[in-house]
Amino acid sequence: MTRPLRLASVLFLAIAMSCAAKRPTPLPRLDVKDDAYYQFIRADLLAMEGETGKSTKDLQKLTERDPDVAFFHYLLAQNYGQERKLDKAIVSCERAIELSPSFMDARIYLGQLLATDGRHDESVEVFEGVIREAPNREDVYILLAREYVAQGQYHRAIRTLRRLLDVNPDSVIAYLYMGAIYDQNLNQTFRALRAYREAIAIEPGNLEAHYAIAQIYLKRKRLRAALAKFREISNLAPDDVAIQLRIALIHYELKEYGPAIEMFQKILENNPEADKIRYYLGLLYEEVEGPQKAISVLETVPPNSSYYKDARIHIAALNRQAGDLDAAVASLRQAIAEKSEPEFYEYLAAIYEEQQDYKSAASALEEGRRALPDNERLTFLLAIVYEGMKDRDRAIDMMQEVLKINPQNASALNYIGYTYAEKGENLDEALEMIQQALVLRPEDGYITDSLGWVYFKLGDDQLALKYLLKADRMAPGEPTILDHIGDVYLSRGDERRALKYFRRAEIAGTRKKKPDQEELERIRAKIERLSGR
Repeated sequence: MTRPLRLASVLFLAIAMSCAAKRPTPLPRLDVKDDAYYQFIRADLLAMEGETGKSTKDLQKLTERDPDVAFFHYLLAQNYGQERKLDKAIVSCERAIELSPSFMDARIYLGQLLATDGRHDESVEVFEGVIREAPNREDVYILLAREYVAQGQYHRAIRTLRRLLDVNPDSVIAYLYMGAIYDQNLNQTFRALRAYREAIAIEPGNLEAHYAIAQIYLKRKRLRAALAKFREISNLAPDDVAIQLRIALIHYELKEYGPAIEMFQKILENNPEADKIRYYLGLLYEEVEGPQKAISVLETVPPNSSYYKDARIHIAALNRQAGDLDAAVASLRQAIAEKSEPEFYEYLAAIYEEQQDYKSAASALEEGRRALPDNERLTFLLAIVYEGMKDRDRAIDMMQEVLKINPQNASALNYIGYTYAEKGENLDEALEMIQQALVLRPEDGYITDSLGWVYFKLGDDQLALKYLLKADRMAPGEPTILDHIGDVYLSRGDERRALKYFRRAEIAGTRKKKPDQEELERIRAKIERLSGR
């Protein structure tokens, strides 16, 4: 951060020039590099140019040469502060104050340094001392109030701001800060509104106060009041697009789609590059005139817009909802031709999967991986599609690719480990991977189930039952977990409990939104076998 040329340096130069003009004979030449004035100006210019480190070295030389100049120590403290060397900054500031106790700027800066260092009680003491000697310093009251807020002493902060108002009844910043404390910290809406209105009474055009009131109305769901206030703000700042957008969005939330569309169109006319507005306008037309009008507007969002991805996916979603899957696919294909976004490939695969066209879904995700080879999510989804195709070897290969991208992917670790357990192979590796997954997600009932299942495959019924019962508590009503518990009880010869859990698994399976018929048939075969004995 640069600093403006200090007034002191300008005065120094003026005095030097004045003295030079009065001297009848020239002074002996000095080595400029040994001159204190040169060092001071050089340090000041370096600080202005952001060369704080070099400036600090010059100021250190100055304080060594002239240790009794308070201003040099103060400037050095500022440099240390910018370098985040708080201990040194505080020491230098304290030295400046020791040399010049009435140096108010140094005392105020010391208070700020102490606050930054978390020494709030000391900071408060410094600011209170300044106020006693300079009761008209508005900035110090604000700094003191901030310190009380930092300590959670909100009422003391309010009292400090009232002290400022006693000194300066027209202090707008006091009312603004007071309103913020009442609103954000004390949840006293009425007093917050009153403080902001006092600020407006002093300065009618204060946008910060008006905006704060509007935000309170929004937070309290007083949409009509918020709308009126934002309109008032818009009159004060007619070119503020953000305020106009707020007005349009409130109309939208009130389901006043006509005024909302009118407002969005007005904003777009004045700001044709505002792609955010195009996107919102498309969503509005969806509500008012249907998907085709919405699509026609959303298609105008250009590829270089940050809203392009959302617009294209929304177009595909609208076509999908209308049952026109070909149009949805075409929209995504057009988007992919313009820009490789992982979400385009993901949504395209979802459309194919919905049609049970797993081959095309896999092809879309493979295409995405070629364009974005390090994308973890596309790789993971491709593994899931292969699982759906019953190609577990390729699914495992893809999950291994996921782990190359992110070795901490708990889902991939769990999938590989569980699949190995199901196949009864690589059980030691399966155990290690599932344990690692559980460390990453200790509250995951499905990973806990996998751990129980691999212990079962390893022949440890006791540990298997421990983790499977825990998994049932963590993810109750999951048919696979219940089925696993039944299998363990069956292996231990406890057919009564095994039958109980198989029946629970069947009921849970039939209640699924999309029941796994293959799993249900397997569970029912077990029930039938046990019930027939």
